[in-house]
Amino acid sequence: MKLSIKNLFRIILIVLIIGGLCFLASASTIVGRERHHDSLFFVKDQIIKGLALGIVAFFILSKINLKFLKKFSFWFYSLNVFLLALVFFEPFIPAGDMTANRWVEILGLSFQPAELLKISLILFIATFLSNKSVRDLNSWTKTILPLVGFLAVPMALIYLQPATSIIALFMVSIGAMCYATKMSWKLIATLAIGLVVVIGLMIAFGGSYRLDRIKNKDDYQRRQSIIGIVRGGITGVGFGQSRQKYNFLPQSYTDSIYAVIAEEFGFLGTMIILIIYFSIFFLGFYVAAHVSDPFSSLFIVGTTTWITVQALYHIMCMSFEYMPITGLPLPLISYGGTSYAITMASLGIFYNILNNKL
Repeated sequence: MKLSIKNLFRIILIVLIIGGLCFLASASTIVGRERHHDSLFFVKDQIIKGLALGIVAFFILSKINLKFLKKFSFWFYSLNVFLLALVFFEPFIPAGDMTANRWVEILGLSFQPAELLKISLILFIATFLSNKSVRDLNSWTKTILPLVGFLAVPMALIYLQPATSIIALFMVSIGAMCYATKMSWKLIATLAIGLVVVIGLMIAFGGSYRLDRIKNKDDYQRRQSIIGIVRGGITGVGFGQSRQKYNFLPQSYTDSIYAVIAEEFGFLGTMIILIIYFSIFFLGFYVAAHVSDPFSSLFIVGTTTWITVQALYHIMCMSFEYMPITGLPLPLISYGGTSYAITMASLGIFYNILNNKL
């Protein structure tokens, strides 16, 4: 059984990597040719900044001792919070990133600290919760209030970027981790209600930018997305034959890549993508349920949750009228080196657990 699970994991990852590069090659060909005189520019950049770095991170983290990750998870988290703060200081802001403080540049290397938090926060919270007894898990002073504090600091910095959607993504992932522990339902329900109230206040008093997203004031991108999805029908118009990527669909290679995939591969093609992401989710929860180590179990729950939820939200906001478009990438498919490398790194730890704990 262990071997079959490992093989299934490998197959899913290889299919997602190869398929993702093919999808990106088609979706980015026009904008690559127009901006960089190279139709494969974004694919090459993804391979160098995302795939190559991601494979190195995957290999290292698949071999590293999990006790080391637990031991230094707090310092990794603290460093990430520090990096989140740097995005507001001009010497560290990359040229051209003035509309939203989401990138930091250090020694010529640009990356998004909020993406890095997908691994550092999950690692730290998994360590924090796994070290608690059942009694302590349900204690406000020993677990709940410290947990809220650990989450509030990075979430406040992300809110100021602004990037509200990723906050919701983190909260769902941490909520799933709490659910996987023996924390009481009353506490989880109380935290969930409090979270909904806080996010509502953040949106209501966060300026017109957030309210316009909720009200869909500018729905041009969604209209163009739905046109592409409808045109794709059941079987699609064929690889490379999308019309919407010819500057009709904004961000066709990042925020809107699902619409291009749906147009070219149709309903059947998009169903395969959904099956792949759901396979990651169910495989993750199966492994989490059969791992005796609480830290490993919680890390897998948090990681598979954010990957799956992010994928589903990307797909839904391109397909449904009342889902705000937020710019969350499709994991291992959309263009974005930081997101790609962090996803690979997280899956490297997943594979580490498969090898050593199952």
